[in-house]
Amino acid sequence: MSDRAVSESQIVAAVRRAGAVAILRLREHTQAVRIGRLLLDAGLPVMEVTFDHPDAPAALRSMVDQLPAGALVGAGTVRSTEQVAQCRDAGGRFCVSPHTDPGLIHACIDAGLEPVPGAQTATEVAAASDAGARLIKLFPAGPLGPGYLRAMLGPFRDGLFVPTGGIRHDEVGAWLRAGAVAVGLGSDLVPAVPAETELDAIARRARTVSKQVTEARAG
Repeated sequence: MSDRAVSESQIVAAVRRAGAVAILRLREHTQAVRIGRLLLDAGLPVMEVTFDHPDAPAALRSMVDQLPAGALVGAGTVRSTEQVAQCRDAGGRFCVSPHTDPGLIHACIDAGLEPVPGAQTATEVAAASDAGARLIKLFPAGPLGPGYLRAMLGPFRDGLFVPTGGIRHDEVGAWLRAGAVAVGLGSDLVPAVPAETELDAIARRARTVSKQVTEARAG
């Protein structure tokens, strides 16, 4: 088995263990490392820094450099091969996209990163899987509900789905019980411009997520 295959297996396993991906769609990145520590301490080690802001690659690099080894950080809203390279150069481990693009999936794999393409239809899920993606971001999942995930797991019973988009931090358990491998959580968990006074609330919400993951995994 190649080093890349071993690394990717570890990433998939880490996402599965975490049960949630904290999405940092920040418009102010000065608190990124501090927020990362809060999330990690609360039991959410997998974090996605969205690359739809010019400061995001530098924030990702700071998180990779300054957070403990248990943190797993990647890039989100990745829509180009240039952003894949930025994620790799910043030390990220995975790339999350809002869509399915086989070329982008191949670029991630070639860069030694785990691709997490966005898909909603059966056709998109099949295309993403055929291109080599193992984790599939079911997006936007919130408006569709856990029943949609259960239906999708009919033809894709081995699918490793990460439902994302419009999901509240207190709804994680229902999605995990429906068969999600993990749940992506955005602004309901971490606001785009978190004030100093909001940091305790972020930590509380993160602990709520961790508790739901533990309870869902316990049966």
